[in-house]
Parts: sequence; structure tokens; C-alpha cells
Amino acid sequence: MTGSRFLVPALAGLLGLAGSLLATFSLYRAASTAVDRVLEERLRGAGETAAGMLATDDLASADLHSVVVANGLEGAYLVSPSLLVLADASGHRGRRADLLRTDAARVERAARGEATVAFAFAIGDAPVATGYFPVRGPDGSLRAVLALEAGQAFATAHRGLRRALGVAIAVSVLGALALGVVARRWARSEAARRREAERAIRGDALARMGAMVAHEIRNPLGVIRGSVELVRARSGAGLPPDDREALQDVLGEADRLRTLTDDFLDLARDPSIAPSSIDVIAVAEEAARSLGRTHSAIAVRVDGAARAHADPARLRQVLSNLLVNAAQAGAGNAAVRADAEGGRARLIVRDDGPGVDPALRPRLFEPFATGRAEGTGLGLALSRRIVERQGGTLRLRDDLGPGAAFEVTLPLARD
Repeated sequence: MTGSRFLVPALAGLLGLAGSLLATFSLYRAASTAVDRVLEERLRGAGETAAGMLATDDLASADLHSVVVANGLEGAYLVSPSLLVLADASGHRGRRADLLRTDAARVERAARGEATVAFAFAIGDAPVATGYFPVRGPDGSLRAVLALEAGQAFATAHRGLRRALGVAIAVSVLGALALGVVARRWARSEAARRREAERAIRGDALARMGAMVAHEIRNPLGVIRGSVELVRARSGAGLPPDDREALQDVLGEADRLRTLTDDFLDLARDPSIAPSSIDVIAVAEEAARSLGRTHSAIAVRVDGAARAHADPARLRQVLSNLLVNAAQAGAGNAAVRADAEGGRARLIVRDDGPGVDPALRPRLFEPFATGRAEGTGLGLALSRRIVERQGGTLRLRDDLGPGAAFEVTLPLARD
């Protein structure tokens, strides 16, 4: 009993820490990639504009200093294809280019007419972008190669993201410690209660632990979401559509993780249901697309037709759980088939994986019953509760051949 009192708070703390850190680092990577793309496009725009201005200027007296100041750059200089410095914002010219500073291969590519932008080196731990752009005369002939080096202004966004990451990690650790302390106190108080009330106590404990875990995961999500919104606001209307979409995807993933924390709480309370008349195939296709973003190794085929009276978001959650289970079990293909059978809408979800362990089947829909070492055993238990709350059923089918097959039935649409 003593061991259990210490195990519960330790597991609660680890669960909160693992969940919040996973959300924090995944969103940080996505935001950092989007920021890099924004900075590259910003440097490319500065280079192409400056190259156009230099097309008719006297290269020897080119005002590269104004280019540096206007765009917040670290440096700007003109070189010939033979790597002779023709002009430099620092004032030095007529010498050979420093190969520690200049990428000869990219100069050669620019001389052939190919502009390039890349993160070539770092100042401390902040990556610095460089760009090489051809400068052509009115007749189209190459006059020189313009080299630009991004400055500290370009690193500001990365510093902001790193600060947000540090804050999120600190919040995660403190939250996990607080969660462990609270869970330890809970475990001590629960151990003193009577045995006959154990089942009711477990339900209440799950609700409180779920609330604490959800709270600790949401803290870093809020920090990362705020950082992404700041990057998008600072970029303004100049943000390219692809980068705007990437940042929107990051925000979407934050919202999805927030929804998952609500699902954990649903195990200890009745899930909220808002049924309407829906096309179950459209819902299944959304679940398949969502799976493709996280588990690209599995192919999902959706066919059939049926309309049901159900909550579309909750049904998508159920189908996503079933498809994710198939992907995690090692299936390479899955199929979702919809039809109407016996006055009910029916969905069959099948995969070509190893199937369900016979020893696990009697407890398959119980909370925390799982055949994977890294699994939680919550998905199927919650999925069955969601389906039953909508007047439907969820069961394992044993008569459809190899792999795993689950059948979902729901009331038909009323219209």
C-alpha cells in the first residue's frame, strides 16, 4: 500500500511533464520552421530589390550601407565571379573575398543567374541567413553578384521563440512537481477511505487527476500559441500564403492538443454530445486526413454511404482513435466502410495489422487495458462511451478475417 501511495504521484507528475513537454517541443519545431521560411523570404525580397536598384548604378560607388540599414542586415557586398570585392558596405573593396565569409559555390551559381538564400552559419545558437543574387545590366549581362548577410534583426524572432520555449519548459516542470505533490496528498487521503467505496473514489480521483493534467498541458500550449500569434502579427501582410498556412497549422495543432485534454476528462464524466444529421463518410474522410498528417505510413480507404444522427466531432474522435490504434499496431492499410443495416447507420473499420491479442479481448474496452507498453488504454474505453451516449454501439468483430475490425452503429438521420 505504501508503494502505491508513492507510485501514483510519481506517475501523475510524469504524465503531466511528458504531455506538456511533447506539446511544447512539437509546436516549437513547427513554429521555428515557419519562422525560418518567413526570414528567408524577407531576405530574398531585400536581395532582389537591391539587385534591381544596382542594375544601372556605378558599382564602385554603390551605396550598400543604405541597403544594410534599410533591411536590418549584418553586411552587404558586391563580388565578381572571380571573387574580387567590387564594393562593400564596410567600405573595403578591391581585394579578394574572404572564403570564410563568402560561399564560392553559391557565388558561381548566382553568376549563372540562380539566386540562393540559405542559413549558412550561426551567431551563438541563432542561425544566420545569407543570400547571393545576380546583378544584371540593362542589356541583361552579369555585372556582379550581390551578397547579403542577415543581421541581429533577423534573429529576434528566434530569440523570442527560444524564450517562449524556456518559459514553457519551466512551467511544465513546475506543473509536474505541483501535480506530484497534489497527487501524493490525494493518494494519502484516498488510502484512508473504506474499501467498499473504492470504485466511486477511483472515478472521482480520475476526474481530479484529469483536470490537473489538462491544466498543466494547457499552460505551455498557451505560451507557444501566443508566440506563434506574435510572429504572425509582426510579419503583417508581407507573410507569404504558404507561411501563413504553416503558422495556421501550428495553431490548429495547439487546438487539437487542447481538445485531447478534454477527452481525458470525459473518462470520468459524461462526454458532451451535440447530435445532428451528418454524412458519416465525410466525417470518416476528415479522420483519415488527420491520420495522414501524423501516421503517413498507413493508407486509409473510405467508401460507402450513410447518414446518421450523431455528433460529428465526437464521431470523428472515435474514428481517429480506431485508425490511430491500427497505425500504432503496425498496419499498412485500413478501410472504413459505411452503410445502413437494420435501420441503423453502420461503420466498419478494418486494418491488416496483427489483430487483437485474445488475452486482451475480455478487457478491451476497459480503461487502461492495452497491449502496447507505451499505450494508455483510454482510447477504446472513451470511444465506446461516446458512441453509447449517442444511442449507438461499438464492438470488436471477429468474423471479418485477419487484422482487427470494429463496428460502430448509430441511429439513422431523422431527415
